[in-house]
Amino acid sequence: MHKIPSITWNTDTKLAVADVDETIAEVYTPAVPEMIEELSSFLADGGKLFMVTGGSLARVKKGITDLIEPALRCNILVSHCSGAEVWGFQGDGEINTKPFYSIYEDNFTDDMKQRWRQAVDQLITEFNLRPHPAQPKTEFWEKIGREPHDIMLDDRGPQITLEVVNGHDLTEEQMAEFTQEIPLTHDGRHDLRLALMKRAGELLNEMNVPITPHLGGVFALDLAIEGSSKTTSIKYVLENPKALAAIGITIEDLAKPSSFEVWGDKYSVIQGGTDRYMSIALPPSVRSIDFREEDPAEFLEGYNIVIWDGEHHLHNGLLEYLQSRHD
Repeated sequence: MHKIPSITWNTDTKLAVADVDETIAEVYTPAVPEMIEELSSFLADGGKLFMVTGGSLARVKKGITDLIEPALRCNILVSHCSGAEVWGFQGDGEINTKPFYSIYEDNFTDDMKQRWRQAVDQLITEFNLRPHPAQPKTEFWEKIGREPHDIMLDDRGPQITLEVVNGHDLTEEQMAEFTQEIPLTHDGRHDLRLALMKRAGELLNEMNVPITPHLGGVFALDLAIEGSSKTTSIKYVLENPKALAAIGITIEDLAKPSSFEVWGDKYSVIQGGTDRYMSIALPPSVRSIDFREEDPAEFLEGYNIVIWDGEHHLHNGLLEYLQSRHD
């Protein structure tokens, strides 16, 4: 029997604030055609989309916005690399020549950029990691294998991400391959990212580079610009009439909390869910939909975070929710 979700479409939604990886599409994978169709329909009906992601602008363009009709892209904003920049699109569908803001280009000298990458190189050397290009995890496992020293390294400019696809739940045998201590997570996993995060913080501090390492997604370690986050980028847009005007909306249009909706898949405070930072940027009564099966006891108190209870989850759950608009 088809499971009917209790969460119904919010007809007041003017601005959807959405995570990308595992919410709109699989990691490093284009959105499926059905998702592009539904997002396009939402935009054509007057909706506005603000994608806020730890991923790169190139990933969002190639996997999502390039697949949307050019005339609709002017209804989209993109904040990439954990809030480091916010971009919009021109009327012809081309990306703007400059971001609305860039913490990276405005604050980082060439020397700082070089020291940052030196710290990453040292981290990789100390842990004997073998970096590979970013790719879908299934392709990685098929081509590279499942050894914990094999990681994906994605230098996104304003953010460097290590995808520790084989090391977020180490066995005792795998742990013995490292000389460093691998801490336990709250749920009893030995997560290599915790050791990498600690040492990365030390190296970046020694190099005097304002970069903060933090967990991202299920197996990522993001080295992001200090002070930038999904919260800061959303607040910037909501306080910037020029950025809102770029997508044909005003501050007054967003006066009601029901004008917003947040779509994400990682809200757990305990699990390091970065999507909660989208909710924090908005009034607490704004509905945030979690398309991952998480424990509500791990959510921020006082925020309207609900778990999608349809048949599907992650990007398939969001697709199911978007398709419910037509019911």
